[in-house]
Amino acid sequence: MIKTITFLRVYLIISTIVFIGCNTTNSSEDISRQKIKFDFDWKFTKGDFPEAAELTFNDSQWESVDVPHDWSIAGPFLKENPAGNVGAYAPGGIGWYRKNFTLDKSDKDSKVTIEFGGVYMNSEVWINGNYLGKRPYGYISFNYDLTPYLNFGGENVLSVRVDNSKEPSARWFTGSGIYRHVWLVKTNKLHVERYGVYVTTSSITEDNAVVEINTQVLNGLEDSKEFTLVNKVYDANNQLVAEHQSQANILGNKEQKILQNLTISNPNLWSPENPYLYTLKTEVRLNDEVVDEVSTNMGVRSIKFTADKGFFLNGENIKLKGVNNHSDLGALGAAMNDKVLERRLKILKEMGCNAIRTAHNPPSTVLLDLCDKMGFMVMDEAFDEWIESWPFGNKKKEGKAEFGYHLYFEEWAEKDLTELIRRDRNHPSIVLWSVGNEIPDACFEEGTERLKVLMDVVRREDATRPITCGITHMHLANESGFASLLDVTGYNGGGGSAFMYEKDKETYPERKFVATEVPHTFQTRGVYQSKSWVRGKNPLGGIMEVPDLTEEEVFGEISKYYSSSYDNSMVRISARDSWRRTRDFPYMAGEFRWTGFDYLGESMFGWPAKLWNFGIIDMCGFPKDTYYFYQSQWTEEPMVHILPHWNWEGKEGVEIPVVAYSNCDSVELILNGKSLGKKEMGDLMDLMWKVPYEAGTIIAKGFKDGKMVCEKVITTAGAPARIELLADTKVINANGQDVVHVEVNILDANNNFVPDAFNQIKFTVEGEATILAVDNGDPKSEESFVGDTRKAFNGKCIIIVKATKKGGPITITAEGEGLKGAQVVAKSI
Repeated sequence: MIKTITFLRVYLIISTIVFIGCNTTNSSEDISRQKIKFDFDWKFTKGDFPEAAELTFNDSQWESVDVPHDWSIAGPFLKENPAGNVGAYAPGGIGWYRKNFTLDKSDKDSKVTIEFGGVYMNSEVWINGNYLGKRPYGYISFNYDLTPYLNFGGENVLSVRVDNSKEPSARWFTGSGIYRHVWLVKTNKLHVERYGVYVTTSSITEDNAVVEINTQVLNGLEDSKEFTLVNKVYDANNQLVAEHQSQANILGNKEQKILQNLTISNPNLWSPENPYLYTLKTEVRLNDEVVDEVSTNMGVRSIKFTADKGFFLNGENIKLKGVNNHSDLGALGAAMNDKVLERRLKILKEMGCNAIRTAHNPPSTVLLDLCDKMGFMVMDEAFDEWIESWPFGNKKKEGKAEFGYHLYFEEWAEKDLTELIRRDRNHPSIVLWSVGNEIPDACFEEGTERLKVLMDVVRREDATRPITCGITHMHLANESGFASLLDVTGYNGGGGSAFMYEKDKETYPERKFVATEVPHTFQTRGVYQSKSWVRGKNPLGGIMEVPDLTEEEVFGEISKYYSSSYDNSMVRISARDSWRRTRDFPYMAGEFRWTGFDYLGESMFGWPAKLWNFGIIDMCGFPKDTYYFYQSQWTEEPMVHILPHWNWEGKEGVEIPVVAYSNCDSVELILNGKSLGKKEMGDLMDLMWKVPYEAGTIIAKGFKDGKMVCEKVITTAGAPARIELLADTKVINANGQDVVHVEVNILDANNNFVPDAFNQIKFTVEGEATILAVDNGDPKSEESFVGDTRKAFNGKCIIIVKATKKGGPITITAEGEGLKGAQVVAKSI
């Protein structure tokens, strides 16, 4: 059995913040490291043009784009597209990118590399017609050395071919293209290597944190050099709290690792409630001159998983209150936008979420940086498939997706996993490494051997965190020995694994448990059904059914594309029953809900459904009712929420199930001034009243210690009359990438929200900005995400507007037939 291991470490954000030199020269007397964002002014076209790799190729007729860029999200989405329902019916194909740039002659003594955050998929890169290499995996970062092939003082062309023509290549929407950030990095020939700073600790106490910094320095010069390595730690107020200097001699064209120890007094520990970050500055000095300087953020914290009490952070026993998220950003597709992602994390934070699983692939470093800063713990996941397929049914012989990662696993898995661990190992947010999700290989002895190899890779690169894997059909993984090899065993709901906690705890008493993917429940924002629905009546491993709320269906037949928001539409177990099990079993470290947000692809409903509504939050970022269930369980600020809405014309006198979620002691329900009774929460996860419908105002009041501390008011709305626009910011950075989200609500003449409005909205934008995307969260909408119109879905839609680099006022106008229009003004600076 695996023994309890305590992990005490300090971590850094390895996606470094670099200091830019004050001039363009790169002599050994200057701070020469420059990290230049390479996102702007690319040329792009779809189709295959092998000659585009050459320096002299004419791309003047190609489209001008900035990256991150996803050509798939622009469509057209067609039923016959090879990606099918799993890929959201999006187009794939082959595309080419080219970027022209110049470098000063003085850069000739520098080392120049190109860094790609992610290209989906099968990318090939050339510089000035010289082939640099290929990277099949679309989710991994990679870099190339450009130095030998550059024209210093002249024109250079970077060419990138992207091949996503063979689909499906995954089990969800992947996007296509250079969809994450690109950086050009210039350093002195004597410099800190890529991912060359690695930090752990030998101890953490209330008084001191003893920090070990392992720095890898590369001397790209011919001659040996004597240099000084300096590491300094600064607190959040920019006060120096620790420093260490080392003298070293490094041979020409050699690497050298230098270990330094320093002590931080009275360390401020990182946690979701206090995501405190220090700053580490690493300097390479030659003849008392700084020739390389790298600045990174750093967090101090301890983690421990135990077999009896679950998870500990900084010595405190807590639950992981997590969600799974795919990497798409809804209407933006795969294209990374920092502000869009940050908004999503803020919404999760307000729900009480404290952890994220990067389902099911390496994330963008933007996500990890934000998790470090905002206080989310992360399960960093590498792969969704290795080699095998499931050992039952009429499945293909290999993999999950026909053109998926199983085609590359044997050649690339170790390289890709090494890249992931080295890139991410210093993020304080990461508490678990996951080497896979629902891996069919887990059912076979061969898969157990593959697991050993991957775990050896992880431990070689970072032994400070435990290793897990999300397992479905746990009974088979137990038989093969796969599940017992893991440091922490991940239970996915598939195959009934969510019902095996008790039995497996008896059989494997030293096992550490975490629910990696549970529950799987469906909700469509604003849609309700009083009769419960389960996908598949006899799934392997059992089911925990939710009783019907009424004997006869109150709301009538709903579209097969939609699901009830009563938490009574599910695969095997409801959100309430799942969290109760996680909460009440002390050995459960926590759970990662499937999913935080609705995501593109994998829809079981068929055309035209482009998304699957597993999310607590829809693709626009609008919370569904289940969001408030989790908020009632995961937060302490008094809250109460009731569902459904109160627009049910034609159902007068019909008993409507009214459900309340709250973290209060009790809730009172009032309809049109008449109390319908106060109910105690106790150990219940929700409360329900059956209320004969009459139009008017329904109020839920939450009480703690006998005092009303919060309330929720819903009023029956009249006909749609006007548009309300709510911007999430009024000031946008004029950097060519920052955005404003504008929520669109349909109101009646008395400013009540109309929950059953479906008006078509037309948008115009004036000023230095463009419409980036529009959406409404409707699973079966066939409208484009690219355009200036969108129909409201259950009273809401959204527009995302991106500022240009020029700055100035931006006016966003929304109009709809029969509606009073609205404007919102933002400023780009």
